[in-house]
Amino acid sequence: MVSESKGRIEVAAAGLLARHGYHGFGLKKLSDAAGLPYGSIYHHFPGGKEEIAVSAITGTGAQVGRMIRDGSADVFATAAALFEFMAAKLAASEWTDGCSVGTPALDGGSDVEAVRTACVIAFDAMAGGFAELLMEMGLPEQESRELATTVIAAYEGATLLARVRRSDEPLHTVAAAMTRLIRASLAELAAETNRS
Repeated sequence: MVSESKGRIEVAAAGLLARHGYHGFGLKKLSDAAGLPYGSIYHHFPGGKEEIAVSAITGTGAQVGRMIRDGSADVFATAAALFEFMAAKLAASEWTDGCSVGTPALDGGSDVEAVRTACVIAFDAMAGGFAELLMEMGLPEQESRELATTVIAAYEGATLLARVRRSDEPLHTVAAAMTRLIRASLAELAAETNRS
């Protein structure tokens, strides 16, 4: 069980990573954001900034993957909810808070091997949640994984565009395109099943 203080540190770190990336957040900012003494950061994370970032990034990926997998059996509603969540998050933060995985991946955190690996694990967890939903709908595993990767890549790209443009339009546009892509894949599956 994660202690309350450790959990607060991870949540605060995820927020700072989403806004500033890996190189842009420091332990003093983290201490302030978590509302904890500086010394307690090292008590819970003796590995310092790198260990905290890895924990926050992988934790975010696992949480989002679970939310996707467990949220709704309707893959269209789940995909729409993911894009809507980011649109609301960006608007509420005045376009400064992106994704807690995508922002550090772009920020150069990928030049720190442990952080790069954490981003890979997190993206895989997010895509894995979608792939499971698609497999439950009957798509073959390989196609489900490829389509899920496409959805996550489109989500991250739309998040970046929305942040830069200070508009949720890219998220809505890409969400609609992903719905069409998923529908086309399921229609193709249905057509193949009917031909068999």
